Amino acid sequence: MIQLTDYLYNGDTVLRILQKYYHDLLEDARISHSEIDFMHANFLLQLQELLEHNDFLTAQSQKIREFYKYMTRQYPYLAFTMKGRIKSLIRAEEKFNGYIVEYVTDYYKEHHAFPEPAGLKERLSVFRDLIAYRLVISLPKCHVRSGQNKEEDELKLLYKIASELPEFLEERGFTPEAYEGSLKSQSELLSDSVKPYYRDYIQGKAPSEYQSLHITFYDNSSRSYLEVQLRTKAMDD
Repeated sequence: MIQLTDYLYNGDTVLRILQKYYHDLLEDARISHSEIDFMHANFLLQLQELLEHNDFLTAQSQKIREFYKYMTRQYPYLAFTMKGRIKSLIRAEEKFNGYIVEYVTDYYKEHHAFPEPAGLKERLSVFRDLIAYRLVISLPKCHVRSGQNKEEDELKLLYKIASELPEFLEERGFTPEAYEGSLKSQSELLSDSVKPYYRDYIQGKAPSEYQSLHITFYDNSSRSYLEVQLRTKAMDD
């Protein structure tokens, strides 16, 4: 059985590890005729191509940072941090395997049988966060008035900023992707026009935890998907 751990400790670069892992997994899939291994190899190839041909990230991140600059002008009383990344190989592997286990388990519970490969392929086509940007907002104590609820005000601002993001990026060549899952936002604080795009992880969160909204865009210039996460700052951040 081909595993990532077989390649991690030989001193190679991440890209070289990925290339060897992909090649060996693909060869093993051809021998075993394993549909899952073929899907896995294709997923690794997608990640490999992002790492090999990442020149587009400079232009992409500059467009995303235009929104950051816009916010610093619109909300001068807020503190912002922004980071971007390509998902690490280990984290990508963890998520790929997690998707398979989750899908097979749920399918078996419902149908008392294992799913066909076509169903798995459809489930694994949802990877949209290999490229991701995280925007964190916080309301500094110096801007919190007496009697003001900091957490509630930050949440209102988070939804307001989230309402502005899709149109801003659409004007710069990004297309928001509709989301139809159980986490689709129903918050009255979010503009109705953007609700179809957001996954809302705010309900049920403790005040000490960060509150987050996730949205996926297709970058029409680089022909790649990316995720933007907008969140508040956790107390222990």
